Amino acid sequence: MKKILLLFILVLSCKKEVYYYPSEDFFEEYSPVEIIIDDLSFEEVTDSIRNGLYRKEKYFIELEDTNFQYRISPFADTGGFIRERNGLFIRNDSLDLIKGIFPISNLSKYLKLHYENNDKEYFYASSYKWAFIKLVLENEDSSKRVKKLLLKIVKTFKETNIDSKDSIKLNILLDYPLERVYLTPPPPSPITKED
Repeated sequence: MKKILLLFILVLSCKKEVYYYPSEDFFEEYSPVEIIIDDLSFEEVTDSIRNGLYRKEKYFIELEDTNFQYRISPFADTGGFIRERNGLFIRNDSLDLIKGIFPISNLSKYLKLHYENNDKEYFYASSYKWAFIKLVLENEDSSKRVKKLLLKIVKTFKETNIDSKDSIKLNILLDYPLERVYLTPPPPSPITKED
């Protein structure tokens, strides 16, 4: 009997705490569907989420840490109006801000500035209600890299001391650079006939 009780306590203690991003209310309202991204490139992950948004479907990615489980429902640019000022840009392994490019190790500092700004400085979000993080990676980046960066973002957000963090929704936008646009060459000059 003691062995069964000990096993039961052990199983209960192994249950991981679950965190929801952007919020638990979002998951209750929209009931997003989990997508498995293990064999997908960043472009395929982003396009899957974008296509789901066109069909009014929401998806989430589940990540696990040693003690926690994270359910993240990112969004993608579908061509609507997005105020770039409200985004905190992460390109590859750097923070790309109007003020310059900074290492991702400074993410906690800039998350705090970004979410607590409330229209004080033009460099950061006008309000925490509109703030989001824009993750921009190369099209062919692996899902392993995507998971690593998403985990870094949510863990840093969770550990950062931000005022009124309970009312903040952590919105993450996925995007990849479009292929280089080549300019159309000028039309050829007219051919003249010689008599």
